[in-house]
Amino acid sequence: MERYIPFKGLREKGLRVTAGLDTRGKDVKVSFEKPCQVNNAPMFLYKNISLGMYTYLRTGTIRHVSSIGRYCSIGPNVVLGEGEHPTSWLSTSPAQYYPDQFSWFPGEKALAQKRRLARTVSNDDGARGDIEIGLDVWIGGGVTIRRGVKIGSGAIIGGGAFVTKDVEPYSIVAGLPAKHVRYRFSREIIERLLALQWWVFDINDLAGISFDKVEKAAKEIELRRDRGLIIPKREVFDEAFINSKGYHSFRLGG
Repeated sequence: MERYIPFKGLREKGLRVTAGLDTRGKDVKVSFEKPCQVNNAPMFLYKNISLGMYTYLRTGTIRHVSSIGRYCSIGPNVVLGEGEHPTSWLSTSPAQYYPDQFSWFPGEKALAQKRRLARTVSNDDGARGDIEIGLDVWIGGGVTIRRGVKIGSGAIIGGGAFVTKDVEPYSIVAGLPAKHVRYRFSREIIERLLALQWWVFDINDLAGISFDKVEKAAKEIELRRDRGLIIPKREVFDEAFINSKGYHSFRLGG
């Protein structure tokens, strides 16, 4: 049986959710590895999402996003996967296809159903699909990412960027639209890090690693792994059902 607990109760279970989160009155399921953070100030969260451990978000609009991996840092005022309007129709207005937009006006919902034209793959030129964010990704403040974009592990998105296409692992992109600036490391180091997949380990098991020297850190992690001193931390996701009407339920997962 589900039990309802306050925000502080969620924190004790490893999930930080603060006042200001708005789900538009709908139940949203957050699947999470502890610890992680959904928000620290006002945010719109539209649909179910999966968050890896030591990942945090701050503020903005999180709409069509399916998953964010471990060790990700998402800055304030981001817009991730916002809905898009058709550009090749008579109008860009949702009055053509979305009957609920003005349903608060008496009689509008019934009238809208009569004129509504469904958006389909054949007639819709808007972006589709969910955003997927890999592991150890840093997204700066004010970033906008279109639906369906994949962000590779280790990537950095510069503040204020508008990302319209997939981002390679360990690539730094910035600008309007976002363009590749450079890679964080040499190709050899990137390949080594992707093979190592250091994020499968709990950061607490990496205490004493030379985090500030990437090649040395990789070597030290490889040595601990090969000696059996550290083992990958199995993914275990708990579930929190959140509704901005005022209740929060928690159910253990895994």
